[in-house]
Amino acid sequence: MPSRFLIATMLCLALIASACSKNGTYYRRAKKSYERGNAEAAVIDACRSLRIKPDNKKAQDLLQAVWNQALSNHSIRVAALEKSSDSTAWEQILAEHMKLQSLAEQVQTLPPLVSPITGYRLTFNVPDLSEEIKLSRENAAEAHYQAGIRFDKMSNAIDIQRKAAREFQAAMNLIANYKDAQLRYDQARKLAIKRIAIVPFSDKSNSKNKYGAISELMSDYIVSRIMEGNFSNEFTEIIARSQMDAVLAEQQLGASGLVNEASTVNLGQLLGAHEIITGSILQVVSSPSRTTSVIRTAKAAVVIGKEEYKDEEGKTQEREVKAEVSCDYKLFTKTASATIAGSFSVIDVETGRIIHHESLETKNPWQDSWARVVSGDQRALSSSIRKQIEKAEPYPPEEGEMVSAALKSMSNTVAQKLRSILK
Repeated sequence: MPSRFLIATMLCLALIASACSKNGTYYRRAKKSYERGNAEAAVIDACRSLRIKPDNKKAQDLLQAVWNQALSNHSIRVAALEKSSDSTAWEQILAEHMKLQSLAEQVQTLPPLVSPITGYRLTFNVPDLSEEIKLSRENAAEAHYQAGIRFDKMSNAIDIQRKAAREFQAAMNLIANYKDAQLRYDQARKLAIKRIAIVPFSDKSNSKNKYGAISELMSDYIVSRIMEGNFSNEFTEIIARSQMDAVLAEQQLGASGLVNEASTVNLGQLLGAHEIITGSILQVVSSPSRTTSVIRTAKAAVVIGKEEYKDEEGKTQEREVKAEVSCDYKLFTKTASATIAGSFSVIDVETGRIIHHESLETKNPWQDSWARVVSGDQRALSSSIRKQIEKAEPYPPEEGEMVSAALKSMSNTVAQKLRSILK
């Protein structure tokens, strides 16, 4: 029973010591923040200190000072923003009000603070910011709404309408269903959408369909990667392959018939595309598997027997006898690879101008190894070498699989480049 009481007492003392330590840490941190001019951070840490020890006189005095400073800082910043011509001034004012409201909640949720010197309860001037927050939110929403109208009237160009749509969206983010912002956003977004067509790549590799329809696979892979990467956002639309095939069939023109920029631009115009992506697979090289080998020697100290000896007391003892042994083994390495070389272009349909062209090469290498004992004492072999010896001879993937993997790797590279080019 006494031991349990002792343990409980020690736990209580430990908790008190921990609370005192945290109280002191928060107070010192609040004081440093105040000295550096960061009244807001000082308020937060002073409140944390007082939640642990409400009668901490130093923390009480510090909170009174930093709270008054926070109020003063807030008034100065809001006054400056109200005179500012910055288009985001009202949004910044809203942020200032929200920040002060958050600090006010820290102060208001403190336990009653009573001065240990006077015995009087401390009070703080906590302003009611509900009206200020409502007004600044409305003004910020209106500022974005008016900016959207200005962009909308400026031009029907994609980039300008995109800015208009973003302003209307920002207004709705502040106040849901603000005025007719949703209708204006929908109208601007419709004009801001950039339609992109990705034509099946032409196959100039002379592979004669050995690896399947790699030209169609390439464009399909690129579209898939772009969609997975969320590139097709609210302002970008990838034209469906079915729509492109329908236009090609109507024009009695296969993808391979797009022999020049003029025919490609014509297709883009028929599809209503703003930009069209074309490309070529120039070379497909599949390197057959090749095996190389090298003889290596493993060495280790192993027990080869036992011997008797006399210990310090003259008694006969037995001990192990060790010697270095070696084992020769042959390490085999088998390699194979598939390499694809190609290029792609981005064409502006309106001007017919190539706005980007790039050549690239992708290699899909494969390698594996195994081992076989040549001669010697196998006790010299480590566990990792033994696993290599026990391993069956590996074989590379089928040639078509290697080419397909290289094709996917190249399409991923093209998709990444397109995300930065077309954003």
